[in-house]
Amino acid sequence: MRWFIKAHPAASLALLAILFGVAPILAVSTGLLPDGASQIGAFSASLAAFVLVALESGKDGVKALARRVLIWRVGWFWWGFALFFPILPSIAALYLFHAIGGPLPDWSALKPLWQVIPMIILLTIFAGLGEEFGWRGCLLPRLNGAHAPLKASLIIGFIWGIWHIPLFVTPGTVQSEWLQDGGWLLAIGGYTLFCMAWSIQYTWIFNNTRGSVLLAAVMHGAGNAWFGGYIDVYRGHFGGILVFAAVMAAVSLFIILTTGAFGGRTGGTTFK
Repeated sequence: MRWFIKAHPAASLALLAILFGVAPILAVSTGLLPDGASQIGAFSASLAAFVLVALESGKDGVKALARRVLIWRVGWFWWGFALFFPILPSIAALYLFHAIGGPLPDWSALKPLWQVIPMIILLTIFAGLGEEFGWRGCLLPRLNGAHAPLKASLIIGFIWGIWHIPLFVTPGTVQSEWLQDGGWLLAIGGYTLFCMAWSIQYTWIFNNTRGSVLLAAVMHGAGNAWFGGYIDVYRGHFGGILVFAAVMAAVSLFIILTTGAFGGRTGGTTFK
């Protein structure tokens, strides 16, 4: 088991995360768990990471992975980027979508700004900490040791996108609405493009904050709050999702071209 995890970290984490994510959805659909229990799957990536690290490196490895959430002294720039930068591509995507034929963004129904604060906190806990021990805390350091940061980012982003597929076939999710609007190729392909683009931004932050899972979790929670909750780049128009994915790809390309942070390997991290 250990040799397979070390030789194939991406496949190991992906398979286990998908298994842990699908299990509660199936349990709800068959009546074994009550409605709403499918949200347990949000913790599947981080749960998979701790299981794999325990198998690979034992208790010391688990402690080392958990300590990544305590890395918080990383500089105001990184905190600001994680918390507030998602506002810019969200607004830009809405107006770009309008420029190519979409509706003019209507801000009249926008909630009071303070309401985004509890959204960020809750999404940081459930989406951020539920996933980022897996994608960034566990998988990224391993891929950094074998690949250039750009390639590592794209691998994780692709896996991250595929991991969301069960949500596209779960009634009542926003992803199921995208599937109905855009079909399999555009819905899943567009979302995976977004995940790959955002993954590049995560790598940039993670590799510049001493591997802080806390910053990755906050970025995840804040991004979900701004993108999908407060500003809402979807607004019932699937085209807005595709435009937003393209804007995020452009942002990530700018980071690649201007920071010089994606050229060579950065070295891996073990949990021993």
